Amino acid sequence: MATPTTLLDLPVDILHTIIPYLDAPTFLAFTSTCTALHSPQFLNDSHYWSTLTRDTFRVPNQPVAQTDGVRWQKLYKRLRTQSRIYTWGNNEKGCLGHSSETPAHVAERPELLRRYALARRHISWPVEMQNTRGLGVVSDVQCGGWSTTMLTAKGALYTVGVMDGLHVNNPRHAHVARMQAPMLQPTVLRYPPGFVPAHERHDVSTAIRQFSAGRAHVLGLSDSGRIWTWQNVEHAALHVKFLHHETREKGQRAGRGTVRKVVAGWNKSAALIEGAGIVLWDPLQRRHDDAATEDAALVLESAVVPKTDFRRSKGNQNARQAVESLADSPLDVTVGEVLDFVLLEHVVLFNTSLGKAFASQIIWDDNTQRIDEPIELCLSETTDEDAPAATEADPPFATSVQGSFRSCAVFTSSGAVLTTDQDRLLDLLLSRPTDRPLFTRTPALQNHGVISVAFGDYHYHALHSSGHIASYGNEPQGCGALGLGGHGDPEGRLRGIRYQGIGGDGRLVPHAYAGAGRRVWFEEEKKDWIKFITAGGVDPAEAAERMRMALGSPDVRCQGEVSDWIEQEGADWETKFAGRGAGGGGGEDDDGLGAYFALSVTAAGWHSGALVLVNEELAERVRRGCEVQDPAALEPAGLEADGKQRGGEAASSAVAEEPSSPSRVLSWAASTALDYSRWFLGLAPYNAPATAPTTPVSSPPRSDNATAAAGRTVERQLIHAPRSYGDSPRQGYKYAWARDSFPRLRLSYGVDMPGTVAFDEWRFGRPGGEG
Repeated sequence: MATPTTLLDLPVDILHTIIPYLDAPTFLAFTSTCTALHSPQFLNDSHYWSTLTRDTFRVPNQPVAQTDGVRWQKLYKRLRTQSRIYTWGNNEKGCLGHSSETPAHVAERPELLRRYALARRHISWPVEMQNTRGLGVVSDVQCGGWSTTMLTAKGALYTVGVMDGLHVNNPRHAHVARMQAPMLQPTVLRYPPGFVPAHERHDVSTAIRQFSAGRAHVLGLSDSGRIWTWQNVEHAALHVKFLHHETREKGQRAGRGTVRKVVAGWNKSAALIEGAGIVLWDPLQRRHDDAATEDAALVLESAVVPKTDFRRSKGNQNARQAVESLADSPLDVTVGEVLDFVLLEHVVLFNTSLGKAFASQIIWDDNTQRIDEPIELCLSETTDEDAPAATEADPPFATSVQGSFRSCAVFTSSGAVLTTDQDRLLDLLLSRPTDRPLFTRTPALQNHGVISVAFGDYHYHALHSSGHIASYGNEPQGCGALGLGGHGDPEGRLRGIRYQGIGGDGRLVPHAYAGAGRRVWFEEEKKDWIKFITAGGVDPAEAAERMRMALGSPDVRCQGEVSDWIEQEGADWETKFAGRGAGGGGGEDDDGLGAYFALSVTAAGWHSGALVLVNEELAERVRRGCEVQDPAALEPAGLEADGKQRGGEAASSAVAEEPSSPSRVLSWAASTALDYSRWFLGLAPYNAPATAPTTPVSSPPRSDNATAAAGRTVERQLIHAPRSYGDSPRQGYKYAWARDSFPRLRLSYGVDMPGTVAFDEWRFGRPGGEG
């Protein structure tokens, strides 16, 4: 009698063919049937978990992280309940989705109103966008020039701000003109009458599976393969059709005409269409006299990027079709199949299945609309002299291209991230002589698990596989685009920002481009910690000289090293306050991804955003770990008869009288000594106002929906309120760092920072291997 064939007797390829058809519960049950199937080879199958996560929640593909099955499995578990949207930077036209209402107590104080208005216009710390938790699972977020757009797991798009901040709407009367009205709350993008809104019910023609936010318009690709375009939040979408290209939707014969991806650029729209290649056209928009019922627009003028139409034959094609495809397509061995592309202002950049990257110039005016022949980029040409030279046996292999406006990056299989700009690409495309190398290798981006890079006008962010975001570039007018704190205040300087010029433009010190960069913080308690350290710590008088060296000296070396030390302390936050080890463990509520895990990052103009998975239980455990009970709180509160406070602690009252007599002046000055260090910083030689400390106004509390926002008011925090300098989270408690001093380091260039406190040690060793 023949031995029956068991499941494990089947070839592994057959098992991998079966697995994609299983849902998550069935797959986990299947892999639990025996030890062999419960092995990482099957349990953490990267193709299964990445496909399941992207199909279930419409998460965009991340080619660099495609093979990380463990990461995709954890993301799948957390996305359903933990997705949050954070934004920061310039809040022009409400593009960050934060409330613009002014608290009553601020409106009554003219001296506070201007400061508050600046604080709401420039958001330098990540703040959760209001009224987004009711939208369901948010799977993607992208910034436009004056807007931020989100995609939900249902396939609905929501936008805040305005899509086109320069376009003027013309109502019925042509002599009356107005700008697009800002949307301060997430507003669903509409479709023409007769189409099912995606947020109400699923329909393959309107449920968006992939979208792209350009400078002044949004493109969406539906489940059926239909292209939709929006240029105004108040107007319904237009279905994009082409005069010279055929597009097909599901239900029709697959293959030629299928739209694989859409990209909205600075001033053009683009789509990758099978059989045609990368097609470009001018963004469509509704005119004031267009009928509201019009649902489609025909693109009369378009251009195709040459040599991008090759598509490898599929398994369901017959042998004759495959032979014809190869015979007619020498591109198979010279260019390859286009995998991804980005649209810059005047350049198209794409990578192919052969590991090559190409660039083409866009020629577009009233007389000519064409794309020049693509030129292959030499991926081994960089500014890094220490970079390993590529050999013929192991040449650089491009895995992804990313970019927007005038900046872009090429990712390689070796873990390198090569950045360049449009001007340098045009030098190559136009054969202009230059001494500049084609690419730059920023040390902090190389082989550090960078998954994606998001570019704004002057700043950019890198998303790492560990779930953190690092910031680079410049911050115009101290707008907060880097997300490192600031507005020109010392908090941003302690993170490594140098504010210069009349407008207070911020530039990162050179140290920020080495090591681990400068991370964006989402923890509220970290903001209090940096305020406390910047205010001088427990003894600002003892720390005054060190603060001048670190924050007020034209020599960037001390500021750079102190910001490196601050960065290491912030990176080890959960280990210190939640007991999480280097391996990521720390409790049943901890899956190793941390309290705040960034799934994606986006940037445009002067603002940024991120989709973050927030483990509320772990975040609360970290917050509790930062707090200790204040023994002084057990004593009766109040002031002594001579006007001094009990225990020498600063008063925590939210309302304070202005000093009007010599004795009260002395008492007030003594109780606010921690904040006088800010006055010392006024001596800085670059863009630091020489004024006495002023009354700071806190930002509005984080709010996730309208109910929470209505139930909270902005606390009036005067100069000596404990939280204003970060030593106490609330009455009766102190932070664990309330007795810490401003850092004192032995600097790498042979100088010891002055002071009487002990020298601080480097948590992970001095960057660069010294000390």
